[in-house]
Amino acid sequence: MAPSTERAATDRPYPKTCAACGGEIDVRTGAVATDLRGLTIQVDGVEHGRCRGCGEVYLTLAAANAVQLEAARRLRRARGLLAPDEIRAIRASLGLSQAAFERLLGTGPKTLVRWEKGTVFQSATADRLMRLIAARPELAALLERDEGDSAP
Repeated sequence: MAPSTERAATDRPYPKTCAACGGEIDVRTGAVATDLRGLTIQVDGVEHGRCRGCGEVYLTLAAANAVQLEAARRLRRARGLLAPDEIRAIRASLGLSQAAFERLLGTGPKTLVRWEKGTVFQSATADRLMRLIAARPELAALLERDEGDSAP
């Protein structure tokens, strides 16, 4: 774990006192832990507020987003899943919009948006389906046909 730097909270976007225990908040740059799909991932170099008393962590929205993106990137890489740009390339090769690709894959609304942004990552099953479609584009036509057959 990288060393943490500390300084008293003055003009930072963190509270001066902890909402949990009333302790003083220091501003630090160091490791922050986040839980993602049951795993705890440490992301280094994150500016955050931390309570001296209880250790409660305070993040700005930008820092929370950065931590989430980095944790998802690491977990996606560790599991060998397609990266956001690879998913985007598969969709583009089929000439489909995000909504059309979601329908093809059978996912919920905005799921593909999140995969392509990297904020969340796909299941192993969805990853395998996209790899199959990339390798055999004719499968997309088969899935589209089946999608049309399932309409009420």
